Amino acid sequence: MTQYCVFTQNPEFQSVVEWLVARELRLEVHLNRTRFWIPSGTVHTEFVLRWYHCCSRVVDNEDLITGFSSDMTH
Repeated sequence: MTQYCVFTQNPEFQSVVEWLVARELRLEVHLNRTRFWIPSGTVHTEFVLRWYHCCSRVVDNEDLITGFSSDMTH
């Protein structure tokens, strides 16, 4: 599974969430963004082709405010 998010202010936010709900995928709604998990396989391919341009992959050790990762060397 790969974790992604779509930001609330994104013009396609509602369409992405509707797509996720229709496929009964796990999601977490937050004030600024909605995080969700896409399983490998056909659904992931469909997601990438349809929504990758407006959704971001979530990396567990990345600070979304600064963009820095705990794996980065300074």
